[in-house]
Amino acid sequence: MTSGTKPCTIGFLEELIVILEFQEKGSLIVIPIFFTDNSCNAEEICQQYPEKAPSWRRALTKLTNIAAEYQFSQNPAGMGLLDWFKKIAHDISLVSLYSTSNGLDGLVAMDRHMKVVYDLLDLEVDKVVRTIGIWGSGGVGKTTLARYIYAEIFVKFQTCVFLDNVENIEDKVLKFEGEEDPTVVTCSDHDWHEIAKARRKHRKVLLIADDVNSIEQGKWIIEYANWFAPGSRAILISQNKNLLVDAGVKHVYEVRSLRYDEALQLFSQFAFNQSYPPSDFEQLAVRAVHLAGFLPLALRLLGSFLAGKGRENWLAALFKLKAKLGGNIMEVWKLMEPSGDRGQEEWEPAADIMEGNESSEDET
Repeated sequence: MTSGTKPCTIGFLEELIVILEFQEKGSLIVIPIFFTDNSCNAEEICQQYPEKAPSWRRALTKLTNIAAEYQFSQNPAGMGLLDWFKKIAHDISLVSLYSTSNGLDGLVAMDRHMKVVYDLLDLEVDKVVRTIGIWGSGGVGKTTLARYIYAEIFVKFQTCVFLDNVENIEDKVLKFEGEEDPTVVTCSDHDWHEIAKARRKHRKVLLIADDVNSIEQGKWIIEYANWFAPGSRAILISQNKNLLVDAGVKHVYEVRSLRYDEALQLFSQFAFNQSYPPSDFEQLAVRAVHLAGFLPLALRLLGSFLAGKGRENWLAALFKLKAKLGGNIMEVWKLMEPSGDRGQEEWEPAADIMEGNESSEDET
């Protein structure tokens, strides 16, 4: 970071070297954020300490190169400071999502899905705009997969947009057509402005559109994406394969329910904080996995709800869920709502999961 009031210091340069060393080892992710246009007075310090100058200059060059890969390192013209911070936080959350993929939750089936999607994206081909589709039932993991893909490949593009909601997308994007530099761009309008600007400036774009629910939406997104620079990629996400195909998507991938071993592993992580259930809970865990329909979101919700509870509570909950036929995320959610003998504090952790993962389409 640079400051408008405090000049560059020896301490800053030395800390920067250490930070970048950790970054090279993969221990952390560095995203430089520059709050002012004032340049760091590093050269003056380098002249005073010539023996340190080469390492400091190399560190500053690395920092500049990293910043060049991230489009929000400097505040875009027309964006308010608060909206800029919100956009940075959103993008960092996506990067962090992928960076935590060494955790069990990230690894369960994700590597298998990502390999197929990578093949469909065919990123080595840089001469055309390519559109792919991801489809599957609600709660199966479509949006999670798309977020992992976004977090890993966004640095390859000049403009990156992840749309959680594409309702009225045509009207929202066309509002910014012809506007070179709007005076003010609100946070809610930022993605639409970026899409329009990317088309106008013929940029290489990564566009992910979640919850596409009509053929017209899909057709418009595909046609508009074709105006981006060659090498651009658009990913459309829907619960309906025929919708994607009819809209013109030629390459589609179905995200199916987890395999039994994957489902048990994911459920156990949330219920027991380990990759396999304890022996005295193994049969109950197997029943829970089947009742959750092998769906990632349902497994996470149910595992979070049952964590720390005794066998009697497990039996009562699973019996109630079985009576509702199970395999339905909303039935799992209803089971967990606070009532009578269950306090709000037991419900909130699972509510956080639902809040964070159903923002677009039931965590896909």
